[in-house]
Amino acid sequence: MRRFGNFVPTMILLSAILLAFQNPTNAPQPDTAHIVIVATTDVHGRVLGWDYVKDAAAPGGLSRAATALETLRARYPTNLVLVDAGDLLQGNPFAAYFGRYDKRQPQPIVDALNALQYDVVTPGNHDFDFGVDFLRGAAKQATYRYVSANVEDSTGAPFFPQTVVVARGPVKVGITGFTTPGVMLWDKAQLAGRARVRRIAGAAPMALARLDGEGADLKIVLIHSGFGESTYDTTGVGPENDAAVLATVNPKPDVVIVGHTHREIRDTVINGVHFVQPKNWVQSLAVVHVSLSKDPAAGGGGRWRVTNVHADLIPLAAMAELTRFTRRIDAAHQAARLWAGTPLGTAGPGFDAHYARVQDTPLLDFINDVQRRKAGAQLSAAAVFDVQPGLPEGEIHQRELSGIYPYENTLRAVKISGQQLRDYLEQSARYFRTYEPGGPGGPGGPIINDSFPPYNYDVVSGVVYNIDLSRPVGQRIRGLAYEGKIVQPSDSFTLALNSYRQSGGGGYTMVSSARVVYDHGEDIRELLVDEVRRVRTLQAASYFHPSWAIIPDQARAAARATVAPAVVAVSVPDSTVLRVLALSDLHGQLEPRTWDWSGDRTVGGVAALKPWLDSLSRACGCTSVRLDAGDEMQGTALSNATFGRTTIDALNTLGIDAAAIGNHEFDWSVDTMRARFREAKYPFVSANITNTAGDARPEWATPWTLITKYGLRIAVIGLTTSETPTSTAARNIRGLAFGNGAQAIKRYLPAARAASDFVILVAHAGAVCDSGAMAETGASCHGEIFDVARQLDSGSVDLIVAGHTHQRINTVVNGIPIVEAQSSGRSIGVVDFVRTRGVGGTRRNVRVQLVTPYADQVRPDGAMTETLDRQQQAVRAITERPVGRLKFPLKREGDEYGLGRLIADAQRSAGRGDVAIMNNGGIRSDLPAGTVTWGNAYQVQPFQNRLQRLTVKGAVLMDALEHCVAGRDHLPDCHIAGVEVWYEGRKEPGKRITRTRFPNGKSVEKDATYTLVVSDFMATGGSGFGMLSSSPREDIDVVDLDALIRYLGVLPAPAEAPVEERFHRTDKPGPAR
Repeated sequence: MRRFGNFVPTMILLSAILLAFQNPTNAPQPDTAHIVIVATTDVHGRVLGWDYVKDAAAPGGLSRAATALETLRARYPTNLVLVDAGDLLQGNPFAAYFGRYDKRQPQPIVDALNALQYDVVTPGNHDFDFGVDFLRGAAKQATYRYVSANVEDSTGAPFFPQTVVVARGPVKVGITGFTTPGVMLWDKAQLAGRARVRRIAGAAPMALARLDGEGADLKIVLIHSGFGESTYDTTGVGPENDAAVLATVNPKPDVVIVGHTHREIRDTVINGVHFVQPKNWVQSLAVVHVSLSKDPAAGGGGRWRVTNVHADLIPLAAMAELTRFTRRIDAAHQAARLWAGTPLGTAGPGFDAHYARVQDTPLLDFINDVQRRKAGAQLSAAAVFDVQPGLPEGEIHQRELSGIYPYENTLRAVKISGQQLRDYLEQSARYFRTYEPGGPGGPGGPIINDSFPPYNYDVVSGVVYNIDLSRPVGQRIRGLAYEGKIVQPSDSFTLALNSYRQSGGGGYTMVSSARVVYDHGEDIRELLVDEVRRVRTLQAASYFHPSWAIIPDQARAAARATVAPAVVAVSVPDSTVLRVLALSDLHGQLEPRTWDWSGDRTVGGVAALKPWLDSLSRACGCTSVRLDAGDEMQGTALSNATFGRTTIDALNTLGIDAAAIGNHEFDWSVDTMRARFREAKYPFVSANITNTAGDARPEWATPWTLITKYGLRIAVIGLTTSETPTSTAARNIRGLAFGNGAQAIKRYLPAARAASDFVILVAHAGAVCDSGAMAETGASCHGEIFDVARQLDSGSVDLIVAGHTHQRINTVVNGIPIVEAQSSGRSIGVVDFVRTRGVGGTRRNVRVQLVTPYADQVRPDGAMTETLDRQQQAVRAITERPVGRLKFPLKREGDEYGLGRLIADAQRSAGRGDVAIMNNGGIRSDLPAGTVTWGNAYQVQPFQNRLQRLTVKGAVLMDALEHCVAGRDHLPDCHIAGVEVWYEGRKEPGKRITRTRFPNGKSVEKDATYTLVVSDFMATGGSGFGMLSSSPREDIDVVDLDALIRYLGVLPAPAEAPVEERFHRTDKPGPAR
């Protein structure tokens, strides 16, 4: 008999998890020093947390970093060094406006860094985009210092100082910097005769040796160059991404702050060198703690020596902006907003960017047409840099043009051969993986090559071609033709393209040496602005000439499926007024998981839900709200380890606007629940929670809330299931009542309706559906939320977002749409309130869709992934511990199932009882075949209910068994051990059992005494077992999860669950399940 390690009680394990979340601090000692390096990179004009394309608040921005910096400076007033690794001055409409049009001083981005008291900055490649003089002028206005060891002026002298040494107490902090040599290609026109950028590997040893000569105790490198391959031919220039070389030079730096690649590195150590990279656009802040001590061997009191380096990242997406800082920048902000809002013309429908990378669209044809006509070229190449903005139907402003063309590229044209054209298109087609049904690019795998930056995927207009994704890389372009003739390798064409691409950027080296036939230095974004002003109204038909496609059909469908979440279709004459995105019953499922129906594809997980929700919000071009129907926290080790705090943090990041109070919100006591409510950035609402007298409500039970967004007012009324007293521990809801839902809603409905444009009920109450194709539409569903809807006036509520029963429901009851989005992040409800214009005038329709958030269809949110990875490290040693092995998977399928019987046997064994009863509602997940881990078992029984041994009379035991078979569907609602039951399902509830039998052949006798093992939840009346609440009881000091784990550990491996049915329905015979 194989045992799986020593048994460790669950509460001890949870305590270990909680301790793992603690961050120890070390008190400074004599002859030691502590330096704190705080870093940003690739700010790209994000001074404020504002999106100038959308004209709306956005995550990140120096204004949010300012809040974190204020705290850090208060804690480390004399030993903090603040640095940036480049690309400050270009990258959004704010930067473009102050780079090209408004020459005020101090330059607002520089002024922002001055206000934050930056110490040292190195230039990035985009900092040269507005010219060498612009960068020099910005540096002169800075109170911080620019440093660069590989940028020289036309005479070969350093463009900026090669090194800087700053003192922090007794420690000398030496800093040098490097810029990617790729700028020599990308900004060739700006740098020609003005500046030169040397190879990093050649400049680094000398700069670091210089820091040693200047007495630096701590050496820091700011490098605007990342890890990975170059996107151009490096001959004569040097690698684009050469950060790794700093781990091989002599002398080596201690810390390297990496930029350029827009990735995030918490702390990677290579050959003793620590590499750190904060997220671009100030979405995170890198904080590096460096400990130093005196080296007595150095003599003269000793030199400082680095003894420890520890880096971390502070996510800034949800950080509040510092008011003092925003006031300083406000005048510049308003000027930039005014410019971005300049009206240019109008556009008809069809200029969406959504599918521009997977099918031919008018938007890219518009850009290519402008480029081709201006340059007088036969062909033109362009990329869609962001699939979200596009051009809206209606008025077009400067900001929309900045959205579709954010870079400071100029127009050029080159003379190329037919072979070079084919090579160009083959390079672009590398954006896709090869399509193989069942393979990495086919069903079950991503077809997008995520190592190929999407902004390097070009579409060429003027020729026709197919991209055959069934063929290998380099052999995909089929049917390439110009004016009806197949293109031959020796053919000659003129191709209009941007300056970055002409220089070979993005790996398009085949055109970098081609003869340039057009180059007037014209900014492409300005050319697009001129075109809109010229035509006044853009019409898709004027530009759209379908010329390329993905083949075969299956590959095209796979590519379309990966673009973004599916959205509810809205026809051109319609306009969506409000979009509601609905979640329910997350139950702490922060990570993605597979399901029986998902074909090995992972679904949900908060890092994937965020881009899904963001994309669905953006796609409608309307006001949207995000609602959750409750039961957010309880259910997984990752969430339960912090009593739900990690889940609340995640839902804050998801941007939830309001949530219902679910029954499982009470599982850790009202005090714990209220603590989580305080941490949530959204309100929890419930209209039917009162004291037991029903004449007052707890102050934390807010009946409804009003959400105001973009002029729309949405009232959200909450509801908590009336089943709460029987579905959570009685001790946690003492003194509370959960009254009639419809009556409670009617009490607050008049005020909510008067204050709002829409009234939505978010209800932790749902319905149960029979299996079958019609379940989603409600034709075979019944339950509490349907009863509530029928008791309200028809149409008095605009929408019900339901939960609790984990069903997929999209139906209308009594004129009220009801949507329920299952559980654990398996579905997102998308509800659009659409204004439809027709012959009969304007009317409002409601359109509902349930979408499945496959994790492989989006790029998971980086910050949330990092946070989850960190949290998982704290629990992984526990959750991945094996506790048993199973021969077959155990699933919750059928009237009665093996997993339930196994759990009941485990509890009977732990409590040494005559009988055990396990309620089905407490069995929350399946168990896999093979090795079963502690985490697997925890998902099955996450509630930590204590087992109790009750002494009951036979009459009470019979009542409990009758309750198991009392449901309206005639199916058992619990599992039993130690007894068998025969019943007739069509009889009156309470009188269905016709026979019982113990293993010794005897029946239950009403006057006999028995020992019954149940959870403390059931013992106090939970799940409807009120008949047990007055029985004498003894706590056996074991929780249900531990009983299961202990039982798995003693079963012969691989274990099998009992197969014999214990409930026998006599009026509906059938095979055992």
